[in-house]
Amino acid sequence: MLRISISLILVFFPWQISFAETDLIISKIQTGWNNIKTMSGEFTQIDSDGHSENGKFYFLKPYQSKFIYMNKNEDIVTNKTLLRIVDKKGFQIDSYAIGNNPLKKLLSNNLDIEQEFKVNYAIENEFNYEVKAGVKNDSTLSRVILTFNKDTMELEKWEIFDELNNKTVLEFTKIKKNIFISQNLFVVRYRVN
Repeated sequence: MLRISISLILVFFPWQISFAETDLIISKIQTGWNNIKTMSGEFTQIDSDGHSENGKFYFLKPYQSKFIYMNKNEDIVTNKTLLRIVDKKGFQIDSYAIGNNPLKKLLSNNLDIEQEFKVNYAIENEFNYEVKAGVKNDSTLSRVILTFNKDTMELEKWEIFDELNNKTVLEFTKIKKNIFISQNLFVVRYRVN
């Protein structure tokens, strides 16, 4: 009987610690990330074919982002409902519904990870926290791995896997947070035909 009790403790106790650690990590991320209202810096994007692009990014909560690519003729601007592809002068080329994109969830005013995502794991490394999750109420197999700096809670990296398991990685560097970012940066212009 004693052997069975010890075995049960050894089997179940590590999971209880893991759940507690996951909750603590998620709580730290949410508190830190929700205190960041703006963020800017540089990014490197690597697509599923290994092609690399560089540029500058700007986040303005809620929901606004802009990715300015250095060696492409198009940039990306997002809001709560749309992802827009614009030319270098800000004129819209195309747009897509943003749906349940993880970026939309991240750029809300008050991120609640467990409310918005199905968390697979949350771990602590030497310098950062990493969360792997899928978007709740999303029937696809898409998922995201988010990496946050432990000290500053800045988003350092995201890896997005689409429903076909294609991976896109964005790494963020030279980060500035809670700085003034003008609304004008996110204005999209339209050509009159």
